[in-house]
Amino acid sequence: MSLIRRFANLFHRSQLDEEIDAELRSHIEMRTADNIAAGMSPQEARRQAVLRFGSRPAMKERVVAADAHVFLYSVWQDLRYGLRALRKSPGFTAVAVLTLALGIGANSAMFSVVDAVLLRPLPFDNPSRLMMIGEGFPSLGFPNIGVSAQDFTIYAREQKSFESIGAFQNKNFDLSGGAEPERAIGARVSASIFQTLGAQPLLGRTFTAREDNPGIHVVVLSYGLWQRRYAGNRAIVGRIITLDRVPYTVIGVMPKQFRFPMRGPQDMIAENNQPADLWVPLGLTPEELQWNGMYANAVLGRLKPGITFRQAQAEANVLSEQIEHQYPAGLLKAFNDARLHMWVSSFHNEVVSSVRTLLLVLMAAVSMVLLIACANVATLLLSRATSRQREIAIRTALGASRLRLARQMLTESLVLAAAGGVIGILIARVGAGALLSLAPSTIPLPHEVSFSGSVLLFVGFVCCLTTIIFGLAPAFPSSGTAFQGSLQESGRSGTPAPSQQHLQKTFVIAEFALAFVLLISAGLLIRSLAQILRTNPGFRPDHVLTMSVPLPDEAYSKASEIRNFYQRLARRVSDLPDVGSTTITTDLPTGRAMAVALKIQERPGLEPPVDVSWILGNYFSTMGIRLIKGRVFTPEDRAGSQAVVIISDGIAKKFWPRGDAIGKHLVIAGTPGMATVVGIVGDADDAALGTTPWPHVYVPYLQVPDELLEDKEFNFARAMKLAVRTSLDPTVLTSALTTQ
Repeated sequence: MSLIRRFANLFHRSQLDEEIDAELRSHIEMRTADNIAAGMSPQEARRQAVLRFGSRPAMKERVVAADAHVFLYSVWQDLRYGLRALRKSPGFTAVAVLTLALGIGANSAMFSVVDAVLLRPLPFDNPSRLMMIGEGFPSLGFPNIGVSAQDFTIYAREQKSFESIGAFQNKNFDLSGGAEPERAIGARVSASIFQTLGAQPLLGRTFTAREDNPGIHVVVLSYGLWQRRYAGNRAIVGRIITLDRVPYTVIGVMPKQFRFPMRGPQDMIAENNQPADLWVPLGLTPEELQWNGMYANAVLGRLKPGITFRQAQAEANVLSEQIEHQYPAGLLKAFNDARLHMWVSSFHNEVVSSVRTLLLVLMAAVSMVLLIACANVATLLLSRATSRQREIAIRTALGASRLRLARQMLTESLVLAAAGGVIGILIARVGAGALLSLAPSTIPLPHEVSFSGSVLLFVGFVCCLTTIIFGLAPAFPSSGTAFQGSLQESGRSGTPAPSQQHLQKTFVIAEFALAFVLLISAGLLIRSLAQILRTNPGFRPDHVLTMSVPLPDEAYSKASEIRNFYQRLARRVSDLPDVGSTTITTDLPTGRAMAVALKIQERPGLEPPVDVSWILGNYFSTMGIRLIKGRVFTPEDRAGSQAVVIISDGIAKKFWPRGDAIGKHLVIAGTPGMATVVGIVGDADDAALGTTPWPHVYVPYLQVPDELLEDKEFNFARAMKLAVRTSLDPTVLTSALTTQ
């Protein structure tokens, strides 16, 4: 009943004030009567009684402060008073709110990205138990190369740590039939992948173990593709669609939130680095299951209950040795006794590891911006408090306690922080989208971020934190002596107290220090960027247009068909107006190249793998790679002629530092026997700019053996890149190239 009465009193303050006044008068009258009885005069007795109870307003404050409803009412009074005070200073209010809005907005935008990428669990069932399994040869400089099909089958059969395990690899498809043909991002997945992820279809079903075999043409669609191409038609299940000119039966549609493969470094065999639009059975062929040196699969597993990451890694170490025994005799020994290493890592960690440091650094930077904003606003509030010394002195003289004044100041600060937070959220919604749009597509960030409850809680926390940081500085007034001085100045503007001057200097120093740190960081970043821009990548990217030209497996199954298509394409593009030179290649500079084993005739054993590119046409003139010595390939360098290669300057200096590499012989995978070095070209960056180029070997595309072109596992040779150098703006040729 007492709580109900107090809540009701919140809406009847005037009645409560009358009751408190009556109670105080009663106590003063009783004290006056006691004083008269003690021998005092009536005037002196009343004066002593009043002194005993103190100032009536101050006494009333102390009496009612214990009542919860009055506290709430006083907070409401503080809020209204703070709003009036800030409204009287629109310039100060606007500057303070905008300063805080920029700081809070930048932090909220950055936190929304951090929350979506680093903090939020992956959208799968119990994602903490999902693990990536991979292979590598650390001693050869390849710690992570995927998993070969043969190794996957052995590991899946022998392992005891995972309740389910599956492999996947990205594969693009030509989707035709019905609407306009399009290039769809797809993935070959084991039937167990959906079970491992704990994902259920929205419509239909997923693959069965029987369907995970070669020649079974069924497909599961993503929600996005279902909506975009088939208008969300629920009758899609059971229909036939055409992929790479082969009919596939649609057996299911996944939910909207299902996105797989996740963007991240585990997409080692994916150039697009994007979630798939559709999924087909992995269906490993007998050729794939034979050892062929192709580590083209990513492997995902779900830990059994009670099994830890360390136990899974220990088992992987043991199985690495068993799998090594299945390799061709003497293979690893030829690579200086290289050892196979199987690793186990959190799926979430593999998805976000490449951007974790970047996001945390950016989060630290915007946090400094917020601290600078807080220090700036605190300095403004201290300056404003100087002009309010007389007001504060009068309120103190009337009985306001130091805590009561501090609460008033903090309330005003909270109003500023709340206003800054509201505007900051609007800035964050725009800023987060702009931040993601600026990020390269190769960085595994989501296309969009949602402002979830955690983001809003973060904004509320930041508002409270900023209130404390910049609100406490002017919250506690100076000593009573200073207040007396303010009252004695009779209207003259007060001067800051020494403590306030010290705080102002402290905040100015803090602002300068934080800004200096940010300035130095920005300077170092600009310096690094300038160094990268000054770096000679070894090729000329200007006035070059590139595009991918993959061929469907079923439509181009013969080596002659594949070879003839790319030759005709090169000729037709070369005949276009304003085309200077044309090339077709398996990879481009700064892109992913295939690594193969290298054997130098004059040296025992095998060398560490090198990057190899299969090229057709005028590759070096098109890409602007300098010919140092020897010659480039000619049309006569084809099947049946002497096998030739061109090597990078790095290889020439490494293996023939004192002699001429021209005319030397080497063997690389995919070449017909011993190949002769006919040219040396400059090193070109095949990874991020500024990194050390890998040793590179170039092979004529026309000398690729037929069996390699027809090997579906070797998809490099049927997923070529077209590059054209022109004197015009390269985009002018886009429409002309797409019609070829």
